[in-house]
Amino acid sequence: MHLRRLASADDLMPFLVLAMNWQPGRDWDAERVWAAPEIAHYIEGWMRAGDDGVMAEDDGASVGCAWWRFFNSSDPGYGYFADDVPEIGLAVTPAAQGRGVGRALLTALIDLARAQELPGLSLSVEDGNDGARRLYDALGFAVVGRSGNADTMLLRL
Repeated sequence: MHLRRLASADDLMPFLVLAMNWQPGRDWDAERVWAAPEIAHYIEGWMRAGDDGVMAEDDGASVGCAWWRFFNSSDPGYGYFADDVPEIGLAVTPAAQGRGVGRALLTALIDLARAQELPGLSLSVEDGNDGARRLYDALGFAVVGRSGNADTMLLRL
Protein backbone atom coordinates (compact mmCIF):
# COMPACT_ATOMS: atom_id res chain seq x y z
CA MET A 1 0.00 0.00 0.00
CA HIS A 2 1.14 3.54 -0.67
CA LEU A 3 -0.37 6.96 0.02
CA ARG A 4 -0.58 9.86 -2.37
CA ARG A 5 -1.94 13.36 -2.17
CA LEU A 6 -5.42 13.90 -3.62
CA ALA A 7 -5.82 15.75 -6.90
CA SER A 8 -8.73 17.62 -8.44
CA ALA A 9 -9.43 14.69 -10.79
CA ASP A 10 -9.98 12.22 -7.93
CA ASP A 11 -13.51 10.89 -7.52
CA LEU A 12 -14.38 10.98 -3.83
CA MET A 13 -17.96 9.80 -4.29
CA PRO A 14 -17.19 6.08 -3.75
CA PHE A 15 -15.54 6.96 -0.44
CA LEU A 16 -18.32 9.27 0.71
CA VAL A 17 -20.81 6.48 -0.08
CA LEU A 18 -18.65 4.04 1.93
CA ALA A 19 -18.55 6.48 4.84
CA MET A 20 -22.32 6.88 4.76
CA ASN A 21 -22.80 3.10 4.63
CA TRP A 22 -20.54 2.27 7.59
CA GLN A 23 -23.46 0.57 9.31
CA PRO A 24 -25.03 -2.59 7.81
CA GLY A 25 -28.42 -1.97 6.29
CA ARG A 26 -27.75 1.52 5.02
CA ASP A 27 -28.35 2.06 1.32
CA TRP A 28 -26.66 5.28 0.31
CA ASP A 29 -25.58 5.55 -3.33
CA ALA A 30 -24.34 8.45 -5.47
CA GLU A 31 -27.84 9.48 -6.53
CA ARG A 32 -29.02 9.69 -2.93
CA VAL A 33 -25.90 11.63 -1.90
CA TRP A 34 -26.43 14.23 -4.64
CA ALA A 35 -30.08 14.56 -3.55
CA ALA A 36 -28.99 15.41 0.02
CA PRO A 37 -27.17 18.78 0.00
CA GLU A 38 -26.04 18.35 3.61
CA ILE A 39 -24.12 15.24 2.50
CA ALA A 40 -23.16 16.24 -1.04
CA HIS A 41 -21.37 19.37 0.20
CA TYR A 42 -18.56 17.13 1.51
CA ILE A 43 -17.39 16.53 -2.08
CA GLU A 44 -19.34 18.86 -4.36
CA GLY A 45 -16.97 20.89 -6.53
CA TRP A 46 -13.91 18.95 -5.38
CA MET A 47 -11.14 20.32 -5.24
CA ARG A 48 -11.96 23.86 -4.18
CA ALA A 49 -9.55 26.22 -2.39
CA GLY A 50 -8.54 24.73 0.96
CA ASP A 51 -9.57 21.14 0.15
CA ASP A 52 -6.86 18.54 0.71
CA GLY A 53 -6.38 14.89 1.47
CA VAL A 54 -4.70 11.58 0.79
CA MET A 55 -5.57 8.39 -1.08
CA ALA A 56 -4.39 4.89 -0.17
CA GLU A 57 -3.68 2.62 -3.11
CA ASP A 58 -2.83 -1.06 -3.23
CA ASP A 59 -1.81 -2.74 -6.50
CA GLY A 60 -3.17 0.23 -8.44
CA ALA A 61 -6.58 0.20 -6.76
CA SER A 62 -7.84 2.92 -4.41
CA VAL A 63 -8.53 1.28 -1.04
CA GLY A 64 -9.05 4.29 1.21
CA CYS A 65 -9.34 8.03 1.26
CA ALA A 66 -9.13 10.77 3.88
CA TRP A 67 -9.88 14.37 3.04
CA TRP A 68 -10.80 17.65 4.60
CA ARG A 69 -13.00 20.51 3.63
CA PHE A 70 -13.60 23.86 5.27
CA PHE A 71 -17.17 24.78 6.15
CA ASN A 72 -18.61 27.86 7.77
CA SER A 73 -21.36 28.52 10.27
CA SER A 74 -23.90 29.26 7.52
CA ASP A 75 -23.32 25.86 5.85
CA PRO A 76 -21.73 23.64 8.51
CA GLY A 77 -20.80 19.99 8.22
CA TYR A 78 -21.93 17.47 10.83
CA GLY A 79 -18.56 17.77 12.55
CA TYR A 80 -18.26 21.54 12.19
CA PHE A 81 -16.22 23.23 14.93
CA ALA A 82 -15.03 26.59 13.53
CA ASP A 83 -14.54 28.31 10.18
CA ASP A 84 -10.74 27.87 10.37
CA VAL A 85 -10.86 24.17 11.29
CA PRO A 86 -11.57 21.80 8.38
CA GLU A 87 -13.75 18.74 8.78
CA ILE A 88 -12.47 15.29 7.88
CA GLY A 89 -14.05 12.63 5.70
CA LEU A 90 -12.54 9.13 5.87
CA ALA A 91 -13.39 5.75 4.39
CA VAL A 92 -11.64 2.46 3.72
CA THR A 93 -12.93 -0.25 1.40
CA PRO A 94 -14.24 -3.33 3.21
CA ALA A 95 -11.45 -5.53 1.77
CA ALA A 96 -8.79 -3.20 3.20
CA GLN A 97 -10.32 -2.73 6.64
CA GLY A 98 -8.38 -4.03 9.62
CA ARG A 99 -5.01 -3.60 7.87
CA GLY A 100 -4.04 -0.20 9.29
CA VAL A 101 -5.16 1.75 6.22
CA GLY A 102 -7.42 4.08 8.19
CA ARG A 103 -4.68 4.84 10.72
CA ALA A 104 -2.14 5.49 7.93
CA LEU A 105 -4.56 7.81 6.13
CA LEU A 106 -5.49 9.76 9.23
CA THR A 107 -1.87 10.04 10.38
CA ALA A 108 -0.88 11.39 6.95
CA LEU A 109 -3.78 13.84 7.04
CA ILE A 110 -2.72 15.07 10.49
CA ASP A 111 0.86 15.51 9.27
CA LEU A 112 -0.43 17.47 6.28
CA ALA A 113 -2.53 19.71 8.55
CA ARG A 114 0.45 20.38 10.81
CA ALA A 115 2.61 21.26 7.80
CA GLN A 116 -0.08 23.77 6.76
CA GLU A 117 -0.21 25.10 10.34
CA LEU A 118 -3.92 24.49 10.74
CA PRO A 119 -5.29 24.99 14.27
CA GLY A 120 -7.05 21.63 14.28
CA LEU A 121 -9.14 19.02 12.51
CA SER A 122 -12.73 18.10 13.31
CA LEU A 123 -15.02 15.21 12.48
CA SER A 124 -18.34 13.63 13.32
CA VAL A 125 -18.63 10.04 14.49
CA GLU A 126 -21.96 8.30 14.97
CA ASP A 127 -22.81 6.16 17.95
CA GLY A 128 -21.95 2.53 17.27
CA ASN A 129 -19.03 3.27 14.93
CA ASP A 130 -16.69 1.85 17.56
CA GLY A 131 -13.73 1.05 15.31
CA ALA A 132 -13.59 4.61 14.01
CA ARG A 133 -14.03 6.04 17.50
CA ARG A 134 -11.14 3.93 18.84
CA LEU A 135 -8.91 5.24 16.05
CA TYR A 136 -9.90 8.86 16.68
CA ASP A 137 -9.36 8.48 20.43
CA ALA A 138 -5.95 6.85 19.89
CA LEU A 139 -4.82 9.73 17.66
CA GLY A 140 -5.85 12.39 20.17
CA PHE A 141 -9.27 13.56 19.03
CA ALA A 142 -11.56 14.64 21.87
CA VAL A 143 -15.33 15.09 22.01
CA VAL A 144 -16.29 18.77 21.87
CA GLY A 145 -19.98 18.54 21.04
CA ARG A 146 -22.93 16.36 20.22
CA SER A 147 -25.54 16.46 17.47
CA GLY A 148 -28.27 13.84 17.29
CA ASN A 149 -26.65 10.40 17.54
CA ALA A 150 -23.12 11.62 16.82
CA ASP A 151 -20.24 13.27 18.61
CA THR A 152 -18.22 16.12 17.15
CA MET A 153 -14.55 15.45 17.82
CA LEU A 154 -11.59 17.80 17.54
CA LEU A 155 -7.86 17.33 17.33
CA ARG A 156 -6.07 20.52 18.31
CA LEU A 157 -2.80 20.91 16.44
